[in-house]
Amino acid sequence: MDLLPPEIIIHTLKYLSLADLVRAERTCKSMQAFCHWEIEHRITTGPLKNDWGVLVHLDQANATATHFDTKTRQVTYKIEMEKPIQIKTMFDHRRQIQCSLLRRNQYREDFVFTVEKGISEGATIPVAASGADLCQVNGALTRVSPINHSSNDDGAYDKKRLLAPSPLVYSLQLTQMQIPLSTIAAQ
Repeated sequence: MDLLPPEIIIHTLKYLSLADLVRAERTCKSMQAFCHWEIEHRITTGPLKNDWGVLVHLDQANATATHFDTKTRQVTYKIEMEKPIQIKTMFDHRRQIQCSLLRRNQYREDFVFTVEKGISEGATIPVAASGADLCQVNGALTRVSPINHSSNDDGAYDKKRLLAPSPLVYSLQLTQMQIPLSTIAAQ
């Protein structure tokens, strides 16, 4: 490897597939830095940048690659949500929020966020969910103030009798996701 200039090595690595780059990175210690650079370049600026997304409670959010960690061999994605997901429930109990990992808008794996019992109103707690072996997703869960019922101009509530209490409303905002390099390289 010492006989070849770095420009030739980098130019040659551009023609390898991502799976071949991962294999080359594992086999040759002197090629690791070149392979890591090429992998990060392809994932963060190439066509693989917007391959992944998340389906959260019937709403889809896209993920954009931001960083490749060479020590943990994980790619960090920023999840871009236009607005937080609103979840309503009638009782203060554990509730599961179903989510799915998507690659090119095709289903890959399920994971679940759990709303814990006893979250106070206005409190925001960090939440994390892990799939079987594909991903780890981080976000923030907030219990929102109850929905106000319609009122007149003078501030008095309508004289309708409510049949049920107002639902508890939770807001889920996903922030980032980590996916192992082996999952991204597998086709």
